Amino acid sequence: MGIALSALGLLLASAACGLSVAVALRVKKLLDPLTEEGLLSGRRVEGPEPGSLVPRPGAVVDMDGAQVELPADGSEPWVLTFQAVGCTGCKQQLPVYKKFLRNMALARGRVFAVVVGDEDGVSLYNDELGEYAHVVHGADNALRLVEELGISMFPTYLVVDGNGRVLASPQSSSRLAEVGAGLLAPVPVSA
Repeated sequence: MGIALSALGLLLASAACGLSVAVALRVKKLLDPLTEEGLLSGRRVEGPEPGSLVPRPGAVVDMDGAQVELPADGSEPWVLTFQAVGCTGCKQQLPVYKKFLRNMALARGRVFAVVVGDEDGVSLYNDELGEYAHVVHGADNALRLVEELGISMFPTYLVVDGNGRVLASPQSSSRLAEVGAGLLAPVPVSA
């Protein structure tokens, strides 16, 4: 009887150990993207480097049905943002981002928001930002921007010069307000 109980105990302990290993491996699989590459890694995932050239995808259609092109006339700096429908941080940052756009009083033709996700979800962003920006569904030509710029974290905000070069790529609306105000402000003309 003692041997049978010992064998049963050993069998239960082995099963518990196997279950613990399985759970640990599953947790590792879930956490690896966060710990090795993402938020918990200590490494901050950056957007495109300053000086990077924004590709010219051709005309894109905004949520109002208008064909628009990214500025390429060499004039004033402009804003290009990347957001995602399922991104909680994107939605949380909308009030600060809208306040920034309102305070900067940028022309709508100088602000573009590429939103990745289903078109119904993109309409929320159009409702929130459409007064200040051309909101573009992240499909077709607009999706090329996401891919070619290597956007891997949402939201990403870019301040781009008139020649299409990235001046700054903060990933929070509060940081955009800090750096963007100086980069987007009109330059006084000397008499």
